[in-house]
Amino acid sequence: MKHLAIIGSTGSIGQQTIAVADRFKDEFKVVSLVCGRQSQEFKQQIIKYRPKLAVVAETDGEAAVIKAVTLPEIDLVVMAVVGLAGLKPTLAAVKAKKTVALATKEVLVAAGDLVMTAVKKNQTRLISIDSEMAAIQQCLMSGGKQEINRLILTLGKGNLALMTREELRSVSVNQVSKRNHWEMGKKITIDSATGVNKAMEVIEASWLFSIPGKKIDLVVHPEYLCHSLVEFVDGSIIAELGVADMKRYIQRALFYPERRETVRQQRLSLIGKSLSFELAPVDKFPALTLGYEVLKNGGTMGAFFLGADETAVESFTDGRISFDQIPVLIKRALRQHRVIKNPNLEQIFQAYSEGKNSL
Repeated sequence: MKHLAIIGSTGSIGQQTIAVADRFKDEFKVVSLVCGRQSQEFKQQIIKYRPKLAVVAETDGEAAVIKAVTLPEIDLVVMAVVGLAGLKPTLAAVKAKKTVALATKEVLVAAGDLVMTAVKKNQTRLISIDSEMAAIQQCLMSGGKQEINRLILTLGKGNLALMTREELRSVSVNQVSKRNHWEMGKKITIDSATGVNKAMEVIEASWLFSIPGKKIDLVVHPEYLCHSLVEFVDGSIIAELGVADMKRYIQRALFYPERRETVRQQRLSLIGKSLSFELAPVDKFPALTLGYEVLKNGGTMGAFFLGADETAVESFTDGRISFDQIPVLIKRALRQHRVIKNPNLEQIFQAYSEGKNSL
């Protein structure tokens, strides 16, 4: 039996993690639960799972969150909070030699060097729940790092991709929030629409797989069947295909390195399906290039980028800027930042704060 800590248990990924654990009740025990703010949902989780430790970050504080990921009996920490709230608990879990299933890509965007150095030093494991990263991790089972020619991250193609630039200027928050495939929170849905989320994944992939940005490509895949690919030096391309359901990746992370049978709804039939790939529309969605810019500058640029994006998204949802202004304002802010190379944790959070106040 694996003992779990679920950080962000009332969010989308947290709830889906609990649903997967419920399906395998005899194999998992919830030891600790953490949420951002108290809610009826969290109270119900406590009643149902009776965790050893239940933490409301807003009122119980950072020390309680750290304790929730470092209890001796914990085997696996599922990090499913949004933003930099996941950074310190991730580092604490890694230093406590816990396996971490990471759904919070901002952790690696802001502090990839610190986190991956800690993972290696403590000889523990970081398993991504992000669909593209999980797909690449599976593709890499076909070859070694030295055999990689490039990583290929896939983008979906929703209604916004069919709009003209003029139409994108007047897109509403409700239009952006309508997605047909992945179940996401509001912030990540907007980031996916602008291309910022994919830019973050470029940074995440670079740190997670120790691959330079120049070896990471983006392609549009409208069918949502292929979730990323790896091209090896001999020209072979290995792809991961499956139903667009995060529970599939969560289940993989919970049982890693084993695989377990999944439910019928999560199985993909290829009969009658087709696969197509298109060039990434960087002219229409300039935010897609921001990940490469952040990697080129390094240091505190990732944390600053996150802060600037957060404020830009808030400005859009509040009606202060139009949708197409989000990447423009972020790019303008990035030019202002004076990068600190090899930053410590305090400098990373300071850069994030500066990014939030830069717009």
